[in-house]
Amino acid sequence: MNRQEDYREKYRKINCNWEDSLTKYRAIVGGCTDEKTKILDVGCGHGDFMAPVYSRAGEVFGIDADERALAINKVIKNKVVGRVESLPFQDNFFDLVVSAWVLEHLENPVPAFKEIYRVLKQNGKVIFLTPNTRNYNVWLIRLIPEKWHDFITRKIYNRQEHDTFPKFYRMNSVKKINEVLAPQGFKKVKLIQNGDPTYISFNGILFKLSCFIEDISEKFNLAKVHIIGVYEK
Repeated sequence: MNRQEDYREKYRKINCNWEDSLTKYRAIVGGCTDEKTKILDVGCGHGDFMAPVYSRAGEVFGIDADERALAINKVIKNKVVGRVESLPFQDNFFDLVVSAWVLEHLENPVPAFKEIYRVLKQNGKVIFLTPNTRNYNVWLIRLIPEKWHDFITRKIYNRQEHDTFPKFYRMNSVKKINEVLAPQGFKKVKLIQNGDPTYISFNGILFKLSCFIEDISEKFNLAKVHIIGVYEK
């Protein structure tokens, strides 16, 4: 267990109703998935965290611009090297389009979501998980020069080498998400903000400080570190 997961486990013990954002995201996608569901995972990379959900889906496709990461993905069989702004799929093809930790990397989110809208079936859903630029954790991250992000995420969060990409944060607030999606015809189903005090918990003192900030955020309904969204075509 790495440092961040260790502090997440400690936080679960003092907040028994708390779930980390990836667990929430996986549960939401899982609740929309059965043996007939056709899923597109945008920016799937090499991640295997969706394996329990994808194992019971009808068919899963993954698209990513990183050919190296895509090649080592063992969960998704139908893999395509490409970009979300130009999806190589026919109209009305997918029941679900899902995306974790990708929206922050979109330089031009409007054409990306036009393509997502196009390939979704009527009443199909797009589900995403992304950082919230209104939260202090993201403020701190954005203070760090981009050229240092790969080194820092490897050292602090145990990420793989070359596993970080440029971030633009063009639709990383509740307001911006709605501004991009509503004009295209997407209807909001739910938009959840979820906290996590472990990003700056490098020691016990900072963990206690982060927990205090989370308590204040909850009490005054302040922006949480992550946004999980569900929108319908």
